[in-house]
Amino acid sequence: MSGGVDCLAITEDDITKMLAATTHIGSDNSETTMEQYIFKKKTNGINIINLKKTWEKLLLAARAIAAIENPQDVYVVTTRPTTQRAVLKFARYVGCSSIAGRFT
Repeated sequence: MSGGVDCLAITEDDITKMLAATTHIGSDNSETTMEQYIFKKKTNGINIINLKKTWEKLLLAARAIAAIENPQDVYVVTTRPTTQRAVLKFARYVGCSSIAGRFT
């Protein structure tokens, strides 16, 4: 997925950071469309997410965002309190618009 570019290949440091952020911990329920991203299911029913596939989807999203000429055309939206800080920081660094919290 990195397209042969070494700087986009996943490194041990990237894996360590994703593990520290508990990116790999899923929920105990999953839809059939999500099963391709599940690496394993723990004995308590919690799904473990495949970090390599997560990295590939991050690269795909980054390339899609980078292809947009005007950053103000990008909107980042979240309603969960645990993700609001990340969305606000991302929007500030990228220069795009954000909606963090409930909106109607």
